[in-house]
Amino acid sequence: MIRRVYDEPNPYMPELKRKRENPNNKPSSSNNTRQFKSRAIPPEQRIKTRLQAVDAYTRHKMMINNYVTYYKGSTTKLQRDTSNDKNDFDIIRENHRFLWSDTEMTEAEANWGARLAKRYYDKLFKEYCIVDLTKYKQNVYAMRWRTEKELFSGKGQFECGNKYCKSKEALSSWEVNFAYTEHGVRKNALVKVRLCPECSAKLNFHSQKRLIKKEKALIKSKIKSEKEEEKEEKRRKRRERKNKKIKKYLSKTASSSSSSDDTSDEGEESVEEEDKNIQEQKLSEEEKRKIDEEAANKASAQSASEIWSSKTAVLEAEKTADEEFDEFIDDLLL
Repeated sequence: MIRRVYDEPNPYMPELKRKRENPNNKPSSSNNTRQFKSRAIPPEQRIKTRLQAVDAYTRHKMMINNYVTYYKGSTTKLQRDTSNDKNDFDIIRENHRFLWSDTEMTEAEANWGARLAKRYYDKLFKEYCIVDLTKYKQNVYAMRWRTEKELFSGKGQFECGNKYCKSKEALSSWEVNFAYTEHGVRKNALVKVRLCPECSAKLNFHSQKRLIKKEKALIKSKIKSEKEEEKEEKRRKRRERKNKKIKKYLSKTASSSSSSDDTSDEGEESVEEEDKNIQEQKLSEEEKRKIDEEAANKASAQSASEIWSSKTAVLEAEKTADEEFDEFIDDLLL
């Protein structure tokens, strides 16, 4: 690159001649102040140009910084009002209900906060409750429904329902009448809780709760087991009868037969015959009834036919008037 000298003329610019100051001819202080005053920019215009030269964010920071530095003690005015600031948790906590009635569900459709709380309520699992027993001596209990994470982990059903207990042995189910106040209204709800023996004692510290027993299920299981036992006994007796008959038949055939092969074949045939006989015995009762009915019908028909046949025989034995007259004449001639 070609380096230009400061005083070298520029071919593309018009020539500017600068005056060189003599070091001997120094200006006085009075002249300097006069020159500064004449060239000074007013402060309002200087602030305006400064603020216009930056963006909105830096302008805001500059103004706040000046306010804090020059007006001390008035920073409380800069704090915004957070009383109306609410997140999802605050809205759910305000509109949450332990149990939703039909009227409350219809009213929830008009308010979006209630709709949000109802949507959260639908995601809860309401078979067993989680209990907080920290204030059990004061007869104060806190209960809530289980979440999806607690359902998958088994908390409240396969693990103690106490919030701070993790025991999984000797759990018992309790039915509790949970009384609570909700939005200034006193309510009751019948809920189920599964607790370990220690937490059960805390729950029943003031009053004995109802222990849920599966009596109906036990009764049904007993009835089913009894019926099954009766059926098995009947089957066993039938099998014993069949076996006895088969053994008798085999013993008879074994005495008559000479070879073991023949006896085995006859035994198999006898088993088949015995099965057939058993089936025939079952069918024999119905067949006997039918045969008896048919025999009775035939007997009645035969009796009627005999009566009519006997009448015809009597009529055939009787003689006509001509035949009797001929016989009378024959007797006279003799």
